[in-house]
This record gives sequence, C-alpha cells and structure tokens, in this order.
Amino acid sequence: MKKILLLLLIAICSSCAKDHGKVIADLTFLSIERKDDLPLYTIHYNSNVKLLNLYGESARDGIAAAFFICALGDDQDLSVGHTPMYYAAGLIKEDAIQTSTSAFNFTTRLPLNETPNNGQSNTFLSQSKLNELLANKQSIPCKAVITAYGYKAYYSNTLQLPVADLLREINKPETP
Repeated sequence: MKKILLLLLIAICSSCAKDHGKVIADLTFLSIERKDDLPLYTIHYNSNVKLLNLYGESARDGIAAAFFICALGDDQDLSVGHTPMYYAAGLIKEDAIQTSTSAFNFTTRLPLNETPNNGQSNTFLSQSKLNELLANKQSIPCKAVITAYGYKAYYSNTLQLPVADLLREINKPETP
C-alpha cells in the first residue's frame, strides 16, 4: 500500500512540472583533450542556445544542475534518473574563448566511468576497456541536460562525439 501511495505521489508531482518552452539547442563538437595524464577529458563544443542562461538573465539563474553526458556503451538512455553502465558526465561551463557571435562556446571536463552494482558506485574505465568499448564505433551520443526547479528537464539535441578524436586522447602517451 505504501508503494502505491508513493508511486501515486510521484506521478502527481511530476505532472505539476512545467514544460520549459525553450528552443532545443543544437550542439557542435569542437575538440577534446586530455591533460596531465589524468583520466579526465575536456570537451569543447558550442551551442546555438546560451545553455546556462535558459531560466534567467545571469548564468545559472534558476538552474538546479547543468551537465553534459555521453553514453559510451550500447545503453544510450541519457535521461535524468538513469545512468548508463558506461558513461562520461561533467558540469557545463562557459568557455572563455568565443569564436563566433552566433554560437556560444562551452567546455566540460569528463571522467569516463563504469557504474557497476546498479549505479551504486562508479570507477574510471581503464584504457584497455575504453579501447574495447569504442572499437567498432564512429561516434558516441552526448547531450546537455539542464534541470531547473519546477520545470521538466531540458535536453539538447544529440551531439555525436567522434570516437577517433576520443581514442586519440585515450591512447595519447603519458608525458614524463
């Protein structure tokens, strides 16, 4: 009975969330790089929408979370509340370097993770596991996801991150 009441409460509350009514962003891949021999990859991309100003005049006004997520494996569900077994995710930050007046540049620093135990933990993926996961892929899907209090989650259109660029950085020799 408690489970039924909880599910009913969740259904009622989720129907109260307002649609964001915002233009869906198109993202364009610019570059990716690994620095300092850490398992972190900085992706540079741009958007036709100022992602961090969706709900206010200043960056992050009204935003609960703004993150960029990529599916590395076959599970390509990037929805809020679901974490693929193999994924990369990080916070969206404005890129100080603007190359265009019609597009807004962003960066995200991504660890490449595995979530065993139904998402109860996560670990960095090894170079060999990443090579295995990405071996037969041309690209991996990524999205910007922004949540705001009282609104349904905002999802950008899918950016296809080129696997060749990612593998180049994964397999880049460590600096001495």
